[in-house]
Amino acid sequence: MFIDTVLRKRYRILGSLGGGAFGDTYLAEDLDLPNNPKCVVKQLRCKTFEPEVLIIAKRLFESEAKVLYRLGNLSNQIPKLFAHFEENDEFYLVQEFVEGHNLTAEIIPGSQWSEGQVIKLLQEILQVLTVVHQQNIIHRDLKPQNLMRRRDDGKIVMIDFGAVKEIKGLATNIEGEVTSTIVIGSNGYMPNEQANSKLKLCSDIYAVGVIGIQALTGKLPRNFQEDPTSGEIIWRNQVNVSDRLANVLSKMVLYNFSRRYQTASEALQALSSISPPLSKPTTLWKLPFRRKLLVAAGVGAGIFVMLVLALFILLPIRTSEKFNKVTCDAELASLYSSKFINRKPDKTYRDRKYYGTLDKNNPSGKGTMIFQDNSRYDGEFKNGKRHGCGKFLSPPDTSSSEYSYEYYIGNFVNDNFDGLGKIKWKDGGEYTGQFRNGKCEGKGTFKLADGTSRSGVWKKGNLLDSNISCNR
Repeated sequence: MFIDTVLRKRYRILGSLGGGAFGDTYLAEDLDLPNNPKCVVKQLRCKTFEPEVLIIAKRLFESEAKVLYRLGNLSNQIPKLFAHFEENDEFYLVQEFVEGHNLTAEIIPGSQWSEGQVIKLLQEILQVLTVVHQQNIIHRDLKPQNLMRRRDDGKIVMIDFGAVKEIKGLATNIEGEVTSTIVIGSNGYMPNEQANSKLKLCSDIYAVGVIGIQALTGKLPRNFQEDPTSGEIIWRNQVNVSDRLANVLSKMVLYNFSRRYQTASEALQALSSISPPLSKPTTLWKLPFRRKLLVAAGVGAGIFVMLVLALFILLPIRTSEKFNKVTCDAELASLYSSKFINRKPDKTYRDRKYYGTLDKNNPSGKGTMIFQDNSRYDGEFKNGKRHGCGKFLSPPDTSSSEYSYEYYIGNFVNDNFDGLGKIKWKDGGEYTGQFRNGKCEGKGTFKLADGTSRSGVWKKGNLLDSNISCNR
């Protein structure tokens, strides 16, 4: 679908958010509402246009739209459905736009999470999934890509429910019956019964457990080992984790679905039971007078030491890390490209042009900057500099020696790559992880053009204890 296409005389397409086997997803704006708020348009196509297939597709589409509408009204951590319609034998969903990043920006291969972090993540996911399971609905495609971290409040938002994707696979068999020719789900996150089209609520529990093991081990599910006899995932010997959490995770991913937690609420209750109880504080006024003085003195000394540490140690760390906890995803890639077609720039420089919002005549907020060499930045600005989430594209001329990379998408601080991000080089290599002052620094993964990868801690562009460099 072309940029600036208007659907239903209301939803104008601004850019692509991605595509796949089941359809395409676009960022759009609602022309009927004040300030033209952003929304997401999902385009679904049938595999065939046979009349009997289209009848079933329409029925399924209506049914799943009702489900999405109901779920969006039950929880603010599930995108609201604004509209659903059919045009030219293609089906469209219009949903709430969630600004943030998906969990692939947090669960990085080679980076192992602590036990406390994993428990918190699992609880966040299961709290949303409980709402879904209470309606006897199965998500069918839970994975990091379908779990968003909303920027405004940091909460998990569950997107891309799998049932509606079934429309894509509808076709007629030899007997003329309309059936679905594809299995909904993602390899590694999909249990055996789901692969055999025998879905259960606990199929979602399996996927959540896999996400937890992925975060703990730093390994992608495709790299998990399985017991050849039982089919169980082998993972406990790879991490230092308490038996309490290990037992919960192992039960979530059991090969035999009847032995798993059957619903999200069951799994959530099991996780809650292993959270360490908070110790009750001793009440100061109940102590004898001398002990009051001693306790007060100790508390005062402790506070003083903590303040000194905060001033001389913790503050520099937090200043450098606060941007590392902010990232972007591909929603920014074409967000502003349609805004400057056939219009004058909002500000012109000698070597670049800017289209977007201004503050005291400086780029500030969201916008697009086109440089003299035709390189381009789409994203956030502050005081005239690239600052916040954005995507920088090198010039279309791939022979340019100044740029060895195709693009960088992630966080910027004062025109530098700084925070979480991803860079792709022209030779096919990719680095995903942390940056500082324009260089790979912190935890990250470098993927070579042949598909092999190395993960670890990087310093000034170099992987520690190796000869690998991401300074291309």
